[in-house]
Amino acid sequence: MKRRLFTIILLLTVLVLSMTGCRGGEPEPTPTPVPTATPDPHEGEVAVPDGFGGTRWVKDAPDLRLFPYYYDDFTVTDQIPQYSKEGLTLRRGIDVSEHQQDIDWQQVAASGVEFAIIRCGYRTLEQGEVREDARFREYIQGALDAGLEVGVYFFSQALNIVEAAEEAVFTLHCIEGYNVTLPVFFDWEFMGADYNARTDGMDGRTLTDCCLEFAHLVRAGGHEPGMYCYLNLAYDTYELNDLTGLTLWMGDPGTRPIFYFDHSFWQYSFTGTVPGIEVDVDLDAMYIPVETGGAVG
Repeated sequence: MKRRLFTIILLLTVLVLSMTGCRGGEPEPTPTPVPTATPDPHEGEVAVPDGFGGTRWVKDAPDLRLFPYYYDDFTVTDQIPQYSKEGLTLRRGIDVSEHQQDIDWQQVAASGVEFAIIRCGYRTLEQGEVREDARFREYIQGALDAGLEVGVYFFSQALNIVEAAEEAVFTLHCIEGYNVTLPVFFDWEFMGADYNARTDGMDGRTLTDCCLEFAHLVRAGGHEPGMYCYLNLAYDTYELNDLTGLTLWMGDPGTRPIFYFDHSFWQYSFTGTVPGIEVDVDLDAMYIPVETGGAVG
């Protein structure tokens, strides 16, 4: 009986030791923690000039070419933009709408202005009606007669691609019969709560799709499509990486451009003065690479 009891006790001891994984009474070692990588808070972003001497982080657009010129080599003296290095010249231009009132285009041309980008039409902010600029035909004929090269823009407030298509068709109808050799620009802007605009709260994906629809129809109509934009709208709203193949015109007032990605036109002043125009007018520069003799595209 005692031998049987001893055997039972021995078997129980062995069973307990095997379940606990005992190794001579030593405790199990504590696993060494595996270090984890700290997430990059700016993954997929790039640091760009903020216009105030610093930088800001924005979403990268790897399909767009970077601006190929040196920002610090641009200057504006007496309202005339210049680039100090070789490889680039700047052509002077203006952009106008009916707000410029009477324009003596011969005086404008004599002052050294070489091109004009003219508003052909716009969509109203509250009702969303498409209208022709009241002085478009007078302006474009006057600019052409004065020997200026001409492009146009449509001030869009499209809410969807159907409205963007309507604006493109309207624009092509406006410029039919005129020698428009510069791009046809889609110009969409946030107006702010004070204007009671129907586009308040527009999202970036829809806006980008509207721009692409406008550009598609302009190209199909035989003209070079472009997009006008200011810095915050470009960086914070548009899906820039989807806008490859468009000629970009940046509203970036100052003595040098600071837009990170490549663009062909630079609006460097909102308050310029030009002989032949009695009120303030926007001043623009077109980049002309010396090696090609044509606009950056």
